[in-house]
Amino acid sequence: MSYRPTYNYIPPIKWHWQTPWYDFFCAASGLGKRFREKVLQAVAIHDGQIIADVGCGTGVFVEIAKRRYPSAHFIGIDPDRKALAIAEQALKRAGLAVELKQAFAESLPLASGSVDICFSTLAFHHMPNEIKQKAAQEIYRVLKPDGVVVIADFGESKSFFLRKMLFFEKMEYLEGNLNGLVPLYLEEAGFKTPETVGSHFPGIKLIRARK
Repeated sequence: MSYRPTYNYIPPIKWHWQTPWYDFFCAASGLGKRFREKVLQAVAIHDGQIIADVGCGTGVFVEIAKRRYPSAHFIGIDPDRKALAIAEQALKRAGLAVELKQAFAESLPLASGSVDICFSTLAFHHMPNEIKQKAAQEIYRVLKPDGVVVIADFGESKSFFLRKMLFFEKMEYLEGNLNGLVPLYLEEAGFKTPETVGSHFPGIKLIRARK
């Protein structure tokens, strides 16, 4: 991984020493396997398709997806080495073949027009606005013509309560999501009008867009 970010990168659960507890935290807060299954259902997947999970973290989503669609090829991408190590161990125990790559969303190690579907779950709110914009452009680049992206993350909201509830997040990065910038950046990247196809407490929107 030759690319190095110039911004303050945030690991899955804010501090690196907490990464082993990430899955427990997600499950306890209602963002565990059932939530990931809801994200997976946002788009139809077919045999032989190439699916990228941008910001795969500890691999919960790609594990669920590979079990459900064993004939599709899944690629998990995340910049956090510790999270990827957890993902690798879990996938090995499950006997599932998923390709894992260490990389950032704004610099994807994938060929242009090589992916059928991109998912990204709870990753965009860890990015500064300009990086969200670059990540949207990169996802557009790697998708095939008519490819689809599904982003599940905090969406546009004016809720004071939600902001207080998410006090542990880096508000400088989160505000871009809450101000509705993610679908805007997707549209600017060239995607057809993004649509909200689902929601999940607290304040998470499932946004789907087609190239």
